[in-house]
Amino acid sequence: MYGIDDGMDGMKMRALEVRDLSVRYGNVTVLEGISMDVEQGDLLGILGPNGAGKTTLFNSILMLQEHEGTVGIFGYTNSARRSMLPFIGYLPQRFSIDQNFPATVDDLISTGLVSLKYMQRSAHLLERNGYRWDYDPGMSNRERMDEALRMVGLEHARRKRLGMLSGGELQRALIAKILVSRPLMLILDEPFTALDQDAQARLLNILKVLNEEMGVTIIVAAHDLMLLMKLAKSIACIDRRLFFHGSKDECIATDLMKVYSEHAMHMHMREHADMNVNMRMSRMMDVDVDAADRVGRYEGSKEVSKEGRHRP
Repeated sequence: MYGIDDGMDGMKMRALEVRDLSVRYGNVTVLEGISMDVEQGDLLGILGPNGAGKTTLFNSILMLQEHEGTVGIFGYTNSARRSMLPFIGYLPQRFSIDQNFPATVDDLISTGLVSLKYMQRSAHLLERNGYRWDYDPGMSNRERMDEALRMVGLEHARRKRLGMLSGGELQRALIAKILVSRPLMLILDEPFTALDQDAQARLLNILKVLNEEMGVTIIVAAHDLMLLMKLAKSIACIDRRLFFHGSKDECIATDLMKVYSEHAMHMHMREHADMNVNMRMSRMMDVDVDAADRVGRYEGSKEVSKEGRHRP
């Protein structure tokens, strides 16, 4: 098993601490006062509709986004947490592949080996705070890549071009790229989007094995509560603010599914209403432009007529 051990007293240690995190773009507040802890070995599902701030939260944790408040990773807070970032594998929401680019699955996974040297340099910092990175210096890069491919079930596709992969295969290849360096934490932003049910089921199983058998702390964002209930140990629900964070049992007890369904329907109706307003405004503007154009042509024709009458 690779990952991090419990503390000396048997208590669970915190892999991630977020305190009063807020993000603003000018006068627009995207996240407000987010505070939560993620224990080592947890599999946290972050639920929220589109535009709720899930990606902004991840970018803030990973120092890709300026923010207010405090973030701690493996015991290191604020700017000091930068040395811990190589121990986090991040799968962004969007990843485009040029269909004609000749890179193979093997080529993609090999790029994940780059972070190993940075992780080796920072391993002693982990140990200083009681965490452990299970790294075997005797393994070759080829063995590391083989291991990552086995974890995601892509041994057969190692020489396949990326442009020839299905959506589910590409997601697994991207996860293998992350796993080749044996990260302590995974952050996955909407990894199930655009996957069919079979691909979703396979990815669910991979993440459960990584968490339950290998001790990897996983944070995964989605807007499908039922999907997260199949996977996660705990649930956090955000929509600009954090309005729930607890175990699955607590989630059921608080009837979050009903609350979230009602909230999601409200958001859908609001977006639909905004879309209708925008469409009406667009049509009105088109009408105004057409009218102005007709008036312009009419006025122009009058001027031509006047000029015609004044000709000698």
